[in-house]
Amino acid sequence: MRFRYIVTAAALGYIAWALTDHSIWSDAAALEALWHPSRPWLLGALAAGLPINIGLETAKWHALTANGDKSWTASLREVLVGATFAMVTPNRTGDAVARVALLPADERPLGTQAWLLSAWAQAGWTLTFGTAAWWACTAAGQIPLPIPAGAQWTVLAGLAAASAVWWLLPRLAHSPRRFNRWLEARWGLASGRWTPRQHRGQIVLSGLRYAVFATQFAAALAAWGIEWDLTLYTTIAVVYLGNMIVPTAALAELGVREALLVAWMQLPGSLLPWLLAAAFLVWVVNLGLPALIGGGLQLQRRHG
Repeated sequence: MRFRYIVTAAALGYIAWALTDHSIWSDAAALEALWHPSRPWLLGALAAGLPINIGLETAKWHALTANGDKSWTASLREVLVGATFAMVTPNRTGDAVARVALLPADERPLGTQAWLLSAWAQAGWTLTFGTAAWWACTAAGQIPLPIPAGAQWTVLAGLAAASAVWWLLPRLAHSPRRFNRWLEARWGLASGRWTPRQHRGQIVLSGLRYAVFATQFAAALAAWGIEWDLTLYTTIAVVYLGNMIVPTAALAELGVREALLVAWMQLPGSLLPWLLAAAFLVWVVNLGLPALIGGGLQLQRRHG
């Protein structure tokens, strides 16, 4: 557990060092530009993506947990409260705990498996697009990190193998029967609970959601003058991959995403504040606001 906090502290320390190394703290022009994005209308795309993002996540959750007369409002509330608990737990683990806890007791084993399936599909796209981006950068000789060429291809091979195995996990889970019987007896997690159609639905919705939050990130960066092109999406895919792999403390990876972005893009020092502002704004919109709303809903329920 302590290692997660060390990683987060190191990420924040790296950002502070990068800003200091480029004398940003005394660069009045750079700090002034921080509050005046060159294309502020693009921040509208970031804001517009929030309800779409939440709607897709709610659709994923509702498709797997809607039994009987469960309303969409109930699913939305569970997703938002989950976002609140995700904010205050390492690697957002509280999301699963909160969502499942809000379900009726007899539906919680189903809810646990629903969350796992949903997370599997979402992580699968992050791993796949991150692998594709790493391949594109490696093939073009554009890996900005001090990694030998041979090691870059080794990383690519590992990522490709991990992606293939990841997408095969639901099928592989059927094989160890003794393990499956233990899961069902101990936790009520029965293998083969979901139909192929439900698997495909989660994959499609997760892919759409990935496209939405990647485009939100691109729009935020473009608002501060970063060129919006395919290379930017490649950068975003690598950053999200690293963000998924690196263990982090609470506050939904705050600092880690920004540090990865700074290390990967290697932009001139004067652009660093813009980069950090865009990344932080994405964090506020996609993670901070839903967590705030979810916390309000939870307090309203307790005191209502």
